[in-house]
Amino acid sequence: MIDEPVNIPDDEFYDEGKPSITWRGALREIIQLVLIVVLVRVGMDTFMPRYIVDGASMQPNFHTSERVIVDRITMLLSGPSRGDVIVLESPRSDDDLLIKRVIGLPNETVVIRDGRVYIDGYLLDEPYVMEYCQYQSCNGEWELGPDEYFVLGDNRSHSLDSHSFGPVNESLIKGIARVRYWPPQDADILDAPDYE
Repeated sequence: MIDEPVNIPDDEFYDEGKPSITWRGALREIIQLVLIVVLVRVGMDTFMPRYIVDGASMQPNFHTSERVIVDRITMLLSGPSRGDVIVLESPRSDDDLLIKRVIGLPNETVVIRDGRVYIDGYLLDEPYVMEYCQYQSCNGEWELGPDEYFVLGDNRSHSLDSHSFGPVNESLIKGIARVRYWPPQDADILDAPDYE
């Protein structure tokens, strides 16, 4: 059986002399692209904002001008784990942001003696600390409430942290630092250390 040819009117063929996209169609495509870019940017700023490290409180692990991407989704779902590096609002100033490491979790007892941290009576092994704080002002004991975290800088002798202002409420935590992306030679994924 032979198929008969189908007759297609001439005006349905592509005309090389006419543009295939009108200026209105092109404008619509540009507007859609701009909207997608704006939505992606707003989504990233909402759930994965970027922050710049300022100060020496987290040395030798973080330095001034390094840039990190912060995870807000995990913060909303489960909160930070021990050892996570977080960005938080300063309990002493509404305009300041701090970057610290989570040491104590809700409902725990934190004791600092001779610069060493004990959680519920057990010594915390902290390989990221180069020098423990030996000042008397660093020592103390804190009972954490159900929504409180104890945070310390890795540079213990030069950090404004929970040994100065006490436990911080979960509502002050902006998110968990997950990626260091600047400078490029120091870029890496940030994981909490494994504690024994």
